Amino acid sequence: MKTILAFLGVLLLVGSVVTAALYGGKIAQVRSLDPKAMGLYMQMFEKVLETGDAAKAMVMRRKLVIPEGMSKEEAIENAIEIMNEAGEEHGLSLVDHKIMSRQPYIHIRSYCSPTIGKKFIAFSPYYIGFMPCRLGFAEDANGEIYIYTMSLDLMINGGKPLPPEMLKLANEVRSGMVAMMEQAAANDA
Repeated sequence: MKTILAFLGVLLLVGSVVTAALYGGKIAQVRSLDPKAMGLYMQMFEKVLETGDAAKAMVMRRKLVIPEGMSKEEAIENAIEIMNEAGEEHGLSLVDHKIMSRQPYIHIRSYCSPTIGKKFIAFSPYYIGFMPCRLGFAEDANGEIYIYTMSLDLMINGGKPLPPEMLKLANEVRSGMVAMMEQAAANDA
């Protein structure tokens, strides 16, 4: 019995040393990430496993409310006005838009804060891949209109913690994009 326990102890010790040698550096790297990073990656991974669609794991959507007495076209126009006003309140200006299709309806709108954008590109030019921020209207097979935008959570909290000033600016942009989407989708002006 003592021999078996000693053998198991040696195996456990060897396993621990091998694990530490192979993964010790990775564990330290993971610990250097933003405290929210692993939870965000796990949420994304769970959504990918559930749906098989990586885009669903990275994008937010809200259904456009079409108020009684308003046509779908009028509701979209009203939502766009609301979106632009909400964007201005958050310092996000319309920089481009394109109706990609009228049937089904697909409309992409791009917003940016040049001041914040410059600061992020100075911090890391890779942030240019997230610029400008986009909101899109898309009609589904049932004729329902949804508004979509990328979740900025991983951009903000998926790596090492951003410096306080950058974190504040990133959260301002995220708050603005979410407010634009939610207010426009509610179509309540």
